[in-house]
Amino acid sequence: MRHLVTGLLLAASLPALADGQATLESRSDQGNATMEVRWAGDDLRMDFPQQAQAGFMLLKDGNGYMVTRMQGQTLVMDMARLKQMAESMGGDQAMAGVTSQQADSVERLEATGERETVAGLEGEVYALTWTDKAGNAHDDTLVLSDDDQVRELMRAFHAYQRTMTGEPDPIASALEEEGLGMLRFGDRFRIASLSDEAPAASAFELPEDAMSMEDMMNRALSQ
Repeated sequence: MRHLVTGLLLAASLPALADGQATLESRSDQGNATMEVRWAGDDLRMDFPQQAQAGFMLLKDGNGYMVTRMQGQTLVMDMARLKQMAESMGGDQAMAGVTSQQADSVERLEATGERETVAGLEGEVYALTWTDKAGNAHDDTLVLSDDDQVRELMRAFHAYQRTMTGEPDPIASALEEEGLGMLRFGDRFRIASLSDEAPAASAFELPEDAMSMEDMMNRALSQ
């Protein structure tokens, strides 16, 4: 989850999304992770090839889902509903590790005059100063681009991030104002490859035989 949140601290706004695929790499205290991303229109799917048991994450019709397997059963979790359940069960401390990765404010976003190539695309290096929701200050180096496809990908990520948190990300908003998307976020996130190949429509379908979190909890309580 922390890898995903790191990758979600970005976005820019476009009138409409096209189709594409990308490979993203993230790094945290828990190790390195690779994410395979596919998007078409407003739908987005994220898979984790190094962690097949983690299932995948999906943005469909404006709703965010996590699809995984638990006790031999396919489970679909609505991200907004999952957040509500955690809060109602006093899960503030459990969510603290996630929310502390989110930005609360942006103090500075400034071009350095340097340029860097990431995933075959040349971008401009920016200095970013921001504060997270735990009150910690951060200074990071970003590589940003006004490439349409990079902006499309970032916009889709931002839409999913909002299904998790219920609010926009300040860093994403700052990029939106500049009309930019993100190629690299410090040493914690980078786009490894980017393609305009359209994914199969079936990639964005929820499994028909899946249970919801409520279904699984009701089954456990009835036993």
